[in-house]
Amino acid sequence: MKKLITLCLFALTLLLSSQNMTAQNTLEINAEANSKTKALRKTVKFEETKMDAVYKAYQSYGIAYKKISSDLEGNADRLKKIDTFLDSQLGEILTEEQYLIYLKYFRDK
Repeated sequence: MKKLITLCLFALTLLLSSQNMTAQNTLEINAEANSKTKALRKTVKFEETKMDAVYKAYQSYGIAYKKISSDLEGNADRLKKIDTFLDSQLGEILTEEQYLIYLKYFRDK
């Protein structure tokens, strides 16, 4: 229950602090981060305590990606940087074995 309340407060704070995105985009990002977290957990089988951190990593990736998504070819360097940042965040959260599974199944796509 605490995680749900924390997640809701975080989402609310994100909605109020973001001036460049509409609420619709934020809801889409949150839904995508949630589905990616669940898919990663099914494959990698990490602990439930790490779910919030993985969700936040995917959420920050979604926000950064949305900002550059209108011109991906022109922002190839920035896309590479946010991909690398997501990988480094997940590398800190997951164990080495779990991280290697993540790289094998999720980064090759």
